[in-house]
Amino acid sequence: MDKSQAKALKDFVAEAEEILEALSEDLETSQEQLESSGKVRPDRVNKIFREMHSLKGLASMLGLEKITAVAHDLESLLDRVRMGKVKFSPGLFALLHDSRKALRQLVADAGEGRPGADTAALLTRIAAGVDARDAAAPRSAEPVLLLDENTLKSLTEYEEHRLRDNIEEGNRLFAIQVGFSFTDFDTRLRALTEKLGGSGEVISTLPVVDPSLTDGLHFRLLYGTSLGLAEVESEVAGTGAAVTDILPRLPGAAPDSEPLAAGEPAEEARGAAEAEEADDVRGLSNSVKVAISKLDAVMGIVGELNLVQTSFERSVQRLSAEEAQAELASEFGRHLRGMQKKLDELQRAIIDIRMVPIGQIFTRLNRTARRLARQANKQVSIQLYGGDTELDKMMIDELVTPLVHIIRNGIDHGLETPEERRAAGKTEEGLLGVSAYQKGNSIVIEVTDDGRGLQQEKIRAAAVRKGLVAEDAVLSAEECMELIFLPGFSSAETVTEVSGRGVGLDAVKTAVEGMKGTISVWSEPGRGTTFQLTLPITLAIIQSLIVSCCGQRYAIPISSVVETFRLREDEIDWVDRREVSNLRGATLPLLRLERRFGLEREGKAPERHFVVVSRRGERSAGILVDELVGEQETVIHPIGRNLGRVPGVAGATEIGENQVILVIDTASLLATSEAVRV
Repeated sequence: MDKSQAKALKDFVAEAEEILEALSEDLETSQEQLESSGKVRPDRVNKIFREMHSLKGLASMLGLEKITAVAHDLESLLDRVRMGKVKFSPGLFALLHDSRKALRQLVADAGEGRPGADTAALLTRIAAGVDARDAAAPRSAEPVLLLDENTLKSLTEYEEHRLRDNIEEGNRLFAIQVGFSFTDFDTRLRALTEKLGGSGEVISTLPVVDPSLTDGLHFRLLYGTSLGLAEVESEVAGTGAAVTDILPRLPGAAPDSEPLAAGEPAEEARGAAEAEEADDVRGLSNSVKVAISKLDAVMGIVGELNLVQTSFERSVQRLSAEEAQAELASEFGRHLRGMQKKLDELQRAIIDIRMVPIGQIFTRLNRTARRLARQANKQVSIQLYGGDTELDKMMIDELVTPLVHIIRNGIDHGLETPEERRAAGKTEEGLLGVSAYQKGNSIVIEVTDDGRGLQQEKIRAAAVRKGLVAEDAVLSAEECMELIFLPGFSSAETVTEVSGRGVGLDAVKTAVEGMKGTISVWSEPGRGTTFQLTLPITLAIIQSLIVSCCGQRYAIPISSVVETFRLREDEIDWVDRREVSNLRGATLPLLRLERRFGLEREGKAPERHFVVVSRRGERSAGILVDELVGEQETVIHPIGRNLGRVPGVAGATEIGENQVILVIDTASLLATSEAVRV
């Protein structure tokens, strides 16, 4: 085993241990919920399902067949549980706990290079759980819901199950119709859903297609809760939502709840040996994980030491100006250089701890892609670019699963078989490329294939079949592409270890948004598909250009600065109501910082400006400022939510004498500017 494989295996053991610890906690919580209330919350069941899905993906990536097989079969069992086809019972919990312990031992064996125990008996038990049928009495007749036929048809099988469960539990059901503007509908809809989730369950979120509703995007939420109509209306007050009771209560009627399926007695032997319990608690990995907040604190101290160093430099300069103190100034200078050297070493060490090249996971992605290609009987050329692009270690860890999901989808759905490629006039070998590069204050990762591309009609048909959109819904090309990120979407006809459960791209979007990033996709039929992940740059000590505008100072990361030059006011032209300048024959859009930030200028504006040319992707624009103060190493600190939403603000930094200034995010600042290639 080479060093890269050993490192990948070590990382797997650490990540798998975290997943199994979370799984253990969630199983205990679920069992407590069942014992106290007779049911397990759906969000907890879905979390357990996703944990098993993640473990399967990690093990599959390294070719650990035993772990993959057990996790895959457990995932199938848990899928039936969340669909209501298998009920939680003491026997099922015993099986899940035993399976977790078996998986933990298999992970430990894999980390030590041991083959691992035989899993045939465990797989047989899991298969028996998958084939189990409820022994409950037949359901009572379901009441008629006040919903139109199209809405009922659009519900997925899982949503229908959750709807029935809410009825059987005696909950009230409401339809909540609400509209939001195009600019912030996603954040406002998410906030409303989270608020409602605290006192009930949002069963389904469906788009409303109504020509009479012209402003913004409208949605209908199906909501199950124990609250009454007035209480629900109070919950959504201020959103403009309309609440309708869709389950009229008949006098004296109470829905019958199904009894829990009889379960076999728990199989865990009582009085287990202390050694066995201690082994289950003992960690598998010898890695030490440090909280990012602690690294942030250390980096903050390093930033403050940089400020102290700057103060010392000014003191030495004053001493040097006095002839009588020349010898003392020289001595201080030597000490200062020694301190600066050690400070630089400390700074590099801190950055090395936090920042790692994305190439660290390229080897794993390459190995995964090749293995998946063999399973799919496809010939694939894997090309990796930008492996030296550095990212925060925390982001690197969280990126593994989303990238694996995208690669799986590219190989399974995007790339054609050799026969199909020959028929389409392509080479038999498909291309799958993964590239990473820095764009302003963001890191961009692109996964590209030259396969069949996304078939809009097939996507739409699959979404209609899954009940994610109405059959008569009118969708634009962009809206059709976005369907692939919906929960439960899958165009696969069968479920395999590669894909088909409809949790892949949903999980990708959730993970990317969790890192405060965005994901986009574009595709051309017959030519291929590109997924682009844009992630924010994290807290780090960076070299910044300090600029001044209207008496206020700002920091611009040097990495986003292409060049600077002077410009007279009479050299500024107007094109299509935009200020521009001529830069070596190209029209350079200009952006006045004072206008974008609403700064008030005291006195007359300068006749000559400094222009900071910044790049956004392959295009550039110029930022007009009053003065270039100088360069300085800065530590970017996060700021509050209010300022965090302002376009053009990446954070804040301290530049000495307790002076805090804003750090400019040139990528978002120039997003509304018509940048050009220069």
